[in-house]
Order: sequence, then structure tokens, then C-alpha cells
Amino acid sequence: MAGKKAFHPQQVLEKAMNAFWERGYEGISIEDLVQCTGIGRGSLYDTFGDKHSLYLAALDRYILSARVQSSALLDQGGTLQEVLERVFQEYIDILLSDPAHRGCFLVNASLEMAPHDPDVSQKVQAAYADIEEAFYAILIKAQTTGELDWKRDPHQLARFLLGTLVSIRVLARTNAGRETLQDIVRTALSVFH
Repeated sequence: MAGKKAFHPQQVLEKAMNAFWERGYEGISIEDLVQCTGIGRGSLYDTFGDKHSLYLAALDRYILSARVQSSALLDQGGTLQEVLERVFQEYIDILLSDPAHRGCFLVNASLEMAPHDPDVSQKVQAAYADIEEAFYAILIKAQTTGELDWKRDPHQLARFLLGTLVSIRVLARTNAGRETLQDIVRTALSVFH
């Protein structure tokens, strides 16, 4: 059985994602990645390419996982207010339950890498566009049901909601407390009353 991998690439990628998420791209070396993934340097390079390629694969994995989670939250029924409250509360719970206070890998990548790395920038912008589009869809639905006035611009409101989500993700990384994050969400959602 020559050539058969003695490890599961997706498990290795998960470990690498968590390492990058916690320490950032610059904060972790190839040796650190070898240690945390438990596979040899040669296997790491053969499977994922260089450190940058592994980072991009880890970011893709995170974005896909976050997209699935966001879709599940946004697809649940309820009024606009109920859906938005549920989405933001779920994110607050997830962020505050992380003992390492890693924040959001996507936001971390947008701050650390996107300003000078076109590959990361493209992935970050596409992921933010997906989130904005998901908010836009629920706002349009609210307009069709009469919950949201047709005079309100759903594109502008979707960008506002994206900005609110990013801000609570950043603040959670700084150990902001639940009350602070919930105050931000309450104030943001008051726009829809």
C-alpha cells in the first residue's frame, strides 16, 4: 500500500486552521504547524504545499463552516427582529464560549493578511459579500411581508448588519463582555423598530 496517507488530510487541516486562528499567520512557523498537526514536514508540504497554501486552505475551511452555520441560522422562520436577534445572539454565544478568545478567523485574516495579500483579500471580500447577501435576502423577505418599509434601502441595511457583526467579532477578541456585545446588538436592532 505504498503512497497511502497515514493521516486524514481534513483532520490535519482542522488542526492547522485552529493554530492559524489562534496565533495568526505570522505568529506560527512551519515547525509549529508540524508539531500541532502531528505529521512530518514532508507530508505537510506534499499534501498542502507551502505555509501560505495551507493558510488559504484553512481559511477556506473556516469560511465554508461559517457559511453553513450562518445559512442554518438565517433560514429559520420568524419575524425579521426574531431572526436577527437569534443570529447575533448565536454569534455572541459562540464568541464568548471560546476560552482562547480567538475571535473570528475571517476577521483576523482581514486585519492581519488581507491588506497585503491579494489571495486572502479576495477570499475575505467574497465571504463578506456572502454574509451581506444573506442579510439582504432576509431584509427583502421582510419587505415582502410588510415588516420592513419599502422606502428602506436593503443594501444599505445589509451592509450595516455586516458591520455590526464584524464589530462584535472584533470586540469579542478583546475580551469584551456579554453586556457590551448585547448593547451593540440591541442598539443596531433598534434601527428596525
